Amino acid sequence: MSAVRRRSAAFPDGGPQGGNDPSAGGGPAGPPFLRVSGLRAGYGPARVLNGIELVVGEGEMVAVLGPNGAGKTTLLRALSGMVRGRGSVRLRGTEILGKAPEEVARLGVTHVPEGRGTFAPLTVEENLRIGAHLRRRSHVAEDMRRVLAYFPLLQAHLRQPAGSLSGGEQQMLAVGRALMAQPRLLLLDEPSRGLAPVTTRRLFDVLRAVNLHDGVTVIVVEQNAQLALEFASRALVMETGRLALAGEAGRLGPGRRVASAYLGPRR
Repeated sequence: MSAVRRRSAAFPDGGPQGGNDPSAGGGPAGPPFLRVSGLRAGYGPARVLNGIELVVGEGEMVAVLGPNGAGKTTLLRALSGMVRGRGSVRLRGTEILGKAPEEVARLGVTHVPEGRGTFAPLTVEENLRIGAHLRRRSHVAEDMRRVLAYFPLLQAHLRQPAGSLSGGEQQMLAVGRALMAQPRLLLLDEPSRGLAPVTTRRLFDVLRAVNLHDGVTVIVVEQNAQLALEFASRALVMETGRLALAGEAGRLGPGRRVASAYLGPRR
């Protein structure tokens, strides 16, 4: 993660600004970090994404919100190469749509799917080291220490099978394993699902630290809209395979009429 440009360098004025145009991205001058154009994807004959247009600036933390079935998970899968699509997905100008997931991962895209996906029989340490399997061995030990500093609860369980951890600890392990890959773009699908509120907030504190201090661009699909809007710099709202709304997270709170139709009333 030390090799990743810090957010302050990418956005000396504090970060990009977005408007209500669903394709608005903001960010510094020059080619965008991530540009998605006309993205269509689905499963067999069933199309889920219907022409997504999206720009994400380097160093942003973007929340993707919307009802079940809106296409949020499919969007992340298409970005990471897990689902084939049509259109264009460019990461720093390089076309990644159509590449195998391992090729996409080599370019710096790491995906933490819903359900965590840890290797239950392997130890916590082995799971973390798997996250670095596409990297050279240099700095792996240093990054292991950094990840364990983010998730100190894992330190005491390094020799335990991952399957013996609690749900919250397994989610921390899944995110920690992703960070071991030194991602440039970190994709997370419903990281708070099934977690206690205190564990969820601790996890989002880590994501914010990784984003702000390590410069990792984060796109997170999240069911807890209020929490996601609190932590993200920008939010996108999806509806039936399209982007229905986009803008600064602070301006898309559930109390606003234009967003409440998608996010629900403030609790």
